[in-house]
Amino acid sequence: MNSIISLKNISVNYKKVNALFDINLEIYQGEYIGIFGPNGSGKTTLLKVILGLIKSDTGEVRRFDSNNIKKNQSKIGYVPQNPTINKSFPASVIKVVEMGLYGKVGFLKPLKPIDHEKAEQALHSVHMGQFKNRPIGHLSGGELQKVMVARALVFDPEIILLDEPTSSLDFVMTKNLMELLEELNKNLNITIIAIHHHLDLLIPFCTRLLIMNKTILYNGPPNDSKRNEIINQVFGLINTKM
Repeated sequence: MNSIISLKNISVNYKKVNALFDINLEIYQGEYIGIFGPNGSGKTTLLKVILGLIKSDTGEVRRFDSNNIKKNQSKIGYVPQNPTINKSFPASVIKVVEMGLYGKVGFLKPLKPIDHEKAEQALHSVHMGQFKNRPIGHLSGGELQKVMVARALVFDPEIILLDEPTSSLDFVMTKNLMELLEELNKNLNITIIAIHHHLDLLIPFCTRLLIMNKTILYNGPPNDSKRNEIINQVFGLINTKM
């Protein structure tokens, strides 16, 4: 099986301080990968290297068997941490989702009927179709996060990266979003890579777990007993919540 994302000997330095070092990782189509680690462990930096937003100091990144960072960009969707919308922002939900297409069709080009259809389909995929004409500023935190997932879905990506997507959500909203990501992974075969601070949010859903502290310390099944040994090393105690 060929990997869709391949990282070999990756390191990233900020002002001579290691943010990442010796990262070697293969990601395969249809996986649900959870990333766990303390603050400052390089989790977000890793996502940005995969996205091409940060260039590594050493090593090679291959995406869909190409090291051209601009190639196949539309195959990767991204949901950043804590998206915020001005309550007075004059746009409907459907218009915000359609903004996800501008990077593909161009900002100055009008959207075609098929583009509008894709935006509606993406909203239905996240169970937000009935909200399409609602002002984006009138949504709850959980509803807004689902719209951000829809915006990432609108150009039919093969992989979606999410940076702590539930950090500002309550229990019910978190449960709904996690079940939605599992649904997208299983039903649409979309590869999911998600950062979380709570290990108990990852274990029931992910197929592979990464534990990081500037490098990958654990890469394996989410329920393997070795996982706790690594957590003990990183945090100093067996604790599944951060």
